[in-house]
Amino acid sequence: MLKKLFIKDYKNVQDTNVRNRYGIVAGTFGIITNFILFLIKLVIGIISNSVTIIADSFNNLSDSGSCIVTIIGFKLANKPADKEHPYGHARYEYIAGIIISLLILSMGVVFAKTSIENIFFPEEISINFATYLVLIIAIIGKVVQLLVYLDFSKAISSTTIKANAIDARNDIISTTAVLIAVFIMGVFKINIDAYMGLVVSIFIIVTALNTLKETINPLLGMPATKTQIDGIKKIMLENEEIKGIHDLVVHNYGAENNFATVHAEVSSDINIVIAHNIIDSIEKKVKKELGIEITIHIDPLELNDEKTNNLKIKIEEIFRDFDDTLKIHDFRMIVGDKKTKIIFDVIIPFDKEYTEEKLKSLLKNKLENEQTEFEFIITIDRPFY
Repeated sequence: MLKKLFIKDYKNVQDTNVRNRYGIVAGTFGIITNFILFLIKLVIGIISNSVTIIADSFNNLSDSGSCIVTIIGFKLANKPADKEHPYGHARYEYIAGIIISLLILSMGVVFAKTSIENIFFPEEISINFATYLVLIIAIIGKVVQLLVYLDFSKAISSTTIKANAIDARNDIISTTAVLIAVFIMGVFKINIDAYMGLVVSIFIIVTALNTLKETINPLLGMPATKTQIDGIKKIMLENEEIKGIHDLVVHNYGAENNFATVHAEVSSDINIVIAHNIIDSIEKKVKKELGIEITIHIDPLELNDEKTNNLKIKIEEIFRDFDDTLKIHDFRMIVGDKKTKIIFDVIIPFDKEYTEEKLKSLLKNKLENEQTEFEFIITIDRPFY
């Protein structure tokens, strides 16, 4: 409903202006609803003298601050590229997500401190019908927020709005915990307010740390998504001249702002002009269909040389017997008067630490009975996708 009312052309999420509008609407909605919840909870918390309700009310106030950060982040992210930032400013959205996570974390720490103090110095709590009513209204309000944030974050794949959704989910859990604590205190006359407040605080802190990790990851650099990998492979391999691809790396400079490089394997017999035209058309198709600026490097393969192909198969078997996670590509053979150079790349998983010398020694031992003397030139790759 909010999308249809306040976002023109809301289905065109590839448009940066539409994406920016999503962020502003989500942020404005959050500011208004959270501030209303803050005022209601604060009044009831003061009347009932409940540190848990008061802490929960300030959590809503911090949520309003988070929504302001969301709006600012989307505004800055929508700035066009300039000389100092040729890849645009879309990563501001990630920075906004980090700030929101830190705000949630700081609130959790403050609530924990207050709760611990009240464990040692408990205060009398007054509970009435209004207390229950306000907490139930708060839970309903947060459920509405959660649904809106999830819908918006899914529509534009936004980690910042998703952070707000996670925070709304936390509020539902924490407010439900407060409601349970109030019920126990009202029925059994046992003051567990401070203890429940501490539990809620710890939950907020843990979730804030997890959200912080999730928002930092895109800035550090993440592997290509399955959708990106499958899309690029499909477009490239549907051309019969492309025999295989490897070394696919996708760089993200913010949502809908992706750049990629990849190596395409083609026959060494292909005409260079034809190869260029094929690659050029693939790059344009990837940009049009996937929105990714891709640069493709050509690797020529000796497809019709029987000796080269047989040796490649033999080396693949040696590596498979040694460690079946190792994969090779860019395999070439240069025959000299005294030695034959074997040149290839090997992909080694991040959790393996094989050196070039280790792999060369392995191959020399396994191929020592060959009549030809080999010189191995190995380049170690990592699985970026």
